[in-house]
Amino acid sequence: MVHKVVKGDTLLKIAAKYKTTPQEIMKLNPAIKDASHIEIGWELKIPEKKAPSKIVDYKVLAGDNLTRIAKMYSTTIDEIVSMNPSITNPNLIRTNTVIKVPDRRKS
Repeated sequence: MVHKVVKGDTLLKIAAKYKTTPQEIMKLNPAIKDASHIEIGWELKIPEKKAPSKIVDYKVLAGDNLTRIAKMYSTTIDEIVSMNPSITNPNLIRTNTVIKVPDRRKS
């Protein structure tokens, strides 16, 4: 899949749109030396998303946040939020809540 960079795009916005990470996009596009510098007109390769091999029920612990949980399971905050309609504010998740998380860790 290819995304043509337009005015206003950032690597973070593009990654969120395609439910991936800036790091994954950078791996496929060695021309990107700095995540904060992409140019209008560039055609960026976007990683194809595979369906997660499994979905886990994760019990939120004290001190957890979606960034940490997403990294732990090699997924994105957007994917976690999309699977959990009860999360109305991604910056606020409650301890002891059980959420669904796509587990994309390599086996």
